[in-house]
Amino acid sequence: MQYYTRPESMSLSQKRRRRSLARGRLTLFMGLFGVAFILLTFGYIAWEQRNRLIQRNEDDLRNAAFFLADHTARLLEVTDLTLKQTTALMQGQSWDQVERSTALWQQIHAVQEALPYIEDVWLNDPSGRLRLTSAQFPAPETNLSGRDVFNAQVAADQGLFIGEPILGRVTKTPTFMISRRLQDGGTEFGGTAAVTVSLSYFYDYWSKIRLPKGSRVALLRASDATVIAQHPPPPDGLSFAPIDKAALDAALASAGRAGLYSFISMNQERVGAYRQVGAMPLYINVSMPEDAYWTPWFIQTRLYGAFALIALLALLALTVLASEQFQEQAANAALLERQVALRTSELRTETAALEILNRTGSVLAAELDIDRIIESVVDAGIELTDAQFGAFFCGASQEGREHYGKFEPAGLRDAFALLNIREICAAAFQEGKTVRLDNIAVEQGHDGTPFTMDATADAPVIRSILAVPVVLRTGDVHGILVFGHERAGVFNRRAERLLAGLTAQAAIALENSRLYRNAQGEIEERKQAQTQQSLLIRELHHRVKNTLATVQAVVGATARSALSIDDFYQAFVGRIISLANTHSLLTEAVWQTASLREILEKELRPYNDAQGERITLDGPAVDLPSEAAVPIGMAIHELTTNAAKYGALSAPGGRVAISWEAEPAEDGTRLRLTWEERGGPAVSAPTRQGFGSRLLHRVLATQLNAKVETDFNPTGLRVAIDAVLKQARFPEMGV
Repeated sequence: MQYYTRPESMSLSQKRRRRSLARGRLTLFMGLFGVAFILLTFGYIAWEQRNRLIQRNEDDLRNAAFFLADHTARLLEVTDLTLKQTTALMQGQSWDQVERSTALWQQIHAVQEALPYIEDVWLNDPSGRLRLTSAQFPAPETNLSGRDVFNAQVAADQGLFIGEPILGRVTKTPTFMISRRLQDGGTEFGGTAAVTVSLSYFYDYWSKIRLPKGSRVALLRASDATVIAQHPPPPDGLSFAPIDKAALDAALASAGRAGLYSFISMNQERVGAYRQVGAMPLYINVSMPEDAYWTPWFIQTRLYGAFALIALLALLALTVLASEQFQEQAANAALLERQVALRTSELRTETAALEILNRTGSVLAAELDIDRIIESVVDAGIELTDAQFGAFFCGASQEGREHYGKFEPAGLRDAFALLNIREICAAAFQEGKTVRLDNIAVEQGHDGTPFTMDATADAPVIRSILAVPVVLRTGDVHGILVFGHERAGVFNRRAERLLAGLTAQAAIALENSRLYRNAQGEIEERKQAQTQQSLLIRELHHRVKNTLATVQAVVGATARSALSIDDFYQAFVGRIISLANTHSLLTEAVWQTASLREILEKELRPYNDAQGERITLDGPAVDLPSEAAVPIGMAIHELTTNAAKYGALSAPGGRVAISWEAEPAEDGTRLRLTWEERGGPAVSAPTRQGFGSRLLHRVLATQLNAKVETDFNPTGLRVAIDAVLKQARFPEMGV
């Protein structure tokens, strides 16, 4: 055999030429690698950006459905309370008396005026004839028997029933009706009490929700998927886009309260989030086109693509330039020393093995992911034993399935797949013992047939097998490490000893990983459960306690100051309506704040003149937290009622001026409000303290720590309120 030797007399120019060629190839390879890296990075960023946009859109849909459903539920609760109150007002009266009752009309008209989303209140007898309406008195001749809100209540009590959207016969505006059944004596049908709800109120509120382009909001009935209201509204106000009832029913079957689903509407694929409105068979559906993410994604991707193209062109130019420069130089003739193929001593061999074990031990000590632990152990085992492949099989409790494998060359994977490892290494799976086979071609299974066939040119076979169990501290076999080679007799006792130490480290790492995952999961579950329970209980106690305390105080104080039953009734109803107005404002803001100006306008609007000069309001925008809105709202109501009965509003030329100032304070915002009356009857100090006085001087002082000054000047009453509004704190609730 003849060996080629490089002559020592090789010229320096030849060495430089070969060195330049090698550098040129390396530069070209690195340039191509950079191009591929830029393209892959750009594709990955574009794909991730698309997924983020889709996820953001879905989160926006869920959040919008939650808030809109909560808002609608609160409106329906107030509507139900209104219908029940109306029913209570007409108790003990015949339909003829109801039809002629001016006092009853004034009461339901006041209720209708107090609720901005209610257009009209209807009282219909059992025949459907309209007997009383808040719109005008006496009621016009009309009949409700053709409407579904009336017919549904005739057969049985439907509770609070939501009717289909209709076009008002007088106003010609889209509305829908909500009805309650009236009982005649016992269980006999006695007519209906209903309200007409303005769709424009919903559209105005829904338009404030920020959603992607092409979004659609719908209020629908779950029974027949009838759309009650939809935003954006259709041109005629009633031709709503249909809901895919089959897709909605399938979604409700899997998640009846809330969820996300895909459907087709008007030949367009859409994705929508639905949320049940309280406990009623109504749902809020917020949807958008499936491809709503496309436009922002295209804009962002185009920007990224411009930077990627610039970088790509620059890299290609530099690569071509560098490659050409290296090719023009002399050939690279650098001499390479022969690689040391064999280890020179057992000491170096053991040192290399020890380094592998130490490196693997360091990795396992810092790793808690099971897959990476197994990969590290298999890779280390291949290095320690010089095996061509390694695989990890799960223990017998997991049916011994293969979990991870690494094969070099890859053709051995097919040969390994033909082996029945569970039978060949039965002692490792069943008894936890190490199995070493030097040549499985001469070994036989339980039926006498060889474990493997002879090798051919295109189908290599496996000869050597070494299987080592990974035994946990509990004595359970977590899995089996299997290594193999084409040659026979590759593995020895040294390989068994090294793998025994490796599997001991792997067992400890796997046990630590399992304990860590269990501990983390249990800690996180307990934290979430405790946090959510604490928040819910605190919020529930706070809201119920405040509302009950307010109603109890109103009942007691009204009863003590009333001179008769009628006086008690009128005062109590007025104060409850004032409380409802304030709660309505709080509900519109998701029970967070209420505008001071809106509270004043609701109370004083009925007493203002056409020019708006009798009542003057002067002050900046102030949002009252829920703790302050209720007592201040009731105080304004008492001052308004007192002015209408005895003060400036009881005389034609009387005037009321309300002014306020707000400035930052240490704990929140300091509010100074002044109520002044002029042009009314002469004022004198009262002989006894009524509900209004107690509310001003006790309730405000107790709940808000407010200072109240009252001046009974003969020219007009003057009241000054000085209070600090603390910042509202609301718990962060998860959806």
